[in-house]
Amino acid sequence: MLRIISIFLLLPLAAPADDFSTRAQPLLKKFCYECHGKKTQEGGIQVTQLKTTQDAFEYHRFLKNIAHEVETGAMPPKDEIPEDELPTAAERAQLIAEIDSVRKKLEKGDFNRNPGRPTIRRLNRNEYNYTVRDLFGVNFYPGQNFPADGAGGEGFDNVGDALFVPPVLMEKYLSASKKIIDDTYADPILIARLLVVTPSEKTSPQDAAKAVLKYNASLAFRRSATDEDVAAILALAEKNLAEGRPFDEALKAPLQSLLLHPSFIFRIENDQQGKPNWRINDFELATRLSYFLWSSSPDRELLRLASEGKLSDPATLRQQTERLLNDPRSEALARHFAGQWLAFDEIREVADPDTTRFPSFTPTLRTAMYRESVEFFDGLVRENKPVTDLIDANYTYANDELARHYGIPGIIGGKMRKVPLADRNRGGVIGQASILVSTSVPLRTSPVKRGKWILDNLLGTPPPPPPPNAGVLPGDDKSPSGLTFRQQLEAHRQKKECAGCHAKIDPLGFGLENFDAIGRWREKDSNGQPVDSKATLPGDLVFSTPAELKKILLSSDELFLRNIARKMLAYSLGRSLEYYDEPVISALVTDLRKNQFRIRPLIHAITASNPFQNRSTKR
Repeated sequence: MLRIISIFLLLPLAAPADDFSTRAQPLLKKFCYECHGKKTQEGGIQVTQLKTTQDAFEYHRFLKNIAHEVETGAMPPKDEIPEDELPTAAERAQLIAEIDSVRKKLEKGDFNRNPGRPTIRRLNRNEYNYTVRDLFGVNFYPGQNFPADGAGGEGFDNVGDALFVPPVLMEKYLSASKKIIDDTYADPILIARLLVVTPSEKTSPQDAAKAVLKYNASLAFRRSATDEDVAAILALAEKNLAEGRPFDEALKAPLQSLLLHPSFIFRIENDQQGKPNWRINDFELATRLSYFLWSSSPDRELLRLASEGKLSDPATLRQQTERLLNDPRSEALARHFAGQWLAFDEIREVADPDTTRFPSFTPTLRTAMYRESVEFFDGLVRENKPVTDLIDANYTYANDELARHYGIPGIIGGKMRKVPLADRNRGGVIGQASILVSTSVPLRTSPVKRGKWILDNLLGTPPPPPPPNAGVLPGDDKSPSGLTFRQQLEAHRQKKECAGCHAKIDPLGFGLENFDAIGRWREKDSNGQPVDSKATLPGDLVFSTPAELKKILLSSDELFLRNIARKMLAYSLGRSLEYYDEPVISALVTDLRKNQFRIRPLIHAITASNPFQNRSTKR
């Protein structure tokens, strides 16, 4: 008997049952592999990677789209498959239920949690500019000459995976460091900021040089610099002093070298050996906080609290987050987080309206459009407004030129200021010219681009890319045939390969057709025909004005709330989000609802979150 038991104990244990592999994967294999398998990927879509619950976790956003297609009956396509080969109602329900089960597990965190591991990343161009501004006081932007930064996960340029270091960038760093130090040395006030200790009867030149270099290295490296950190540059300073150079000149090259040090150029977080997950130290927390809210390095107060080990105290962290948000430097959150998320930064250089067709689109109007969106989001943060104001608000920011463009009377002067809106079609980012121009083409509006922008940027549900044979729409809405652009688009939508996506995208764009290609309100199109803005969304939701569209968006706000939580979390972490971040996003949305959708509690919840304060050995 004992021998039998011993043999039994040596047998391998059976793997625990995996509901997805036993209940969902066979259905995918039966109904989907033929068109979306290894040999054929119609629409560029493949599902053979979805085999286990772990696979389902990792591809959960893709699975959500599958569930929608199956639930609506769009897939498998009824007009292409014999009826007896289509899934039964019970099979559809089973697949949807299993996918929904995956979603619920993700939202509850019913799996091994992981705070994630951001890639060691260099400062992007904006972060470099703001950091040298705050450290050295220079008033120019050397990063403008650097190669452009690519967008990484969730579309932001602060993601480590996209921040490569091409050889030309090292040359730019060297040139920038020289100009920064030269400009600093040309201003006695700025020199005094660097040379915090000077030789005296009690302090030798060598001791003063060491104190200066350790002080500035601690600011540049965003941590307490050690003797070892400054040993090489101190040796250079001592050599210069021994050659008889004046104290300030002896330190010029050593100070320049700080700007070429890896601890300045890169945001480095140290691993803790033997631990799968750990809390980052206070200096690393200070760096994460300041680059999240300021796109710049921690100031002296943050570094002091970090050196004392106090910053990680929840009450102190909350107080410091409030301090940073109240500082003018927090406008960087509007410029670089909101500007990239909502894509209104494209109005600065990418958007290109035809100035012959639209002569009122001047460079100063372009700037005012950009500043409206920046100040709107910045005001949202400063006044702790609800994030739902991004969809609908009874105010905006404008100067006299932009107000005339919008038809708002009584605004005098070129300074941007908060103005009330009587017309609710205009309120929120949907009615801001920076968005409307950026989602148009040079000679006309683009219902497709505008609808896609709402789905992707606002709701976080991007449509698939167009098929290769989708064709090209005319670049001008003035038609010799007398057809309105909507009529031309309707003809395009008749193509079988285009109809499905356009049915989701176009109604959203049609509802904004009263805004022309440069964001003015209009009643007639370029052909002199009345604007046809009537649209119907799935579920027979009919609307014909931006105000009505915004009511629909706010009546079902879960997608929007999850999207802003997702985008802000990703921006704060500087990495792509993974399936293990879904419980954090769900908690952020819950917190938003509990706090009447106000934006500062969302920011505090992010800085207090597990992934913001912790790090893992695994990505």
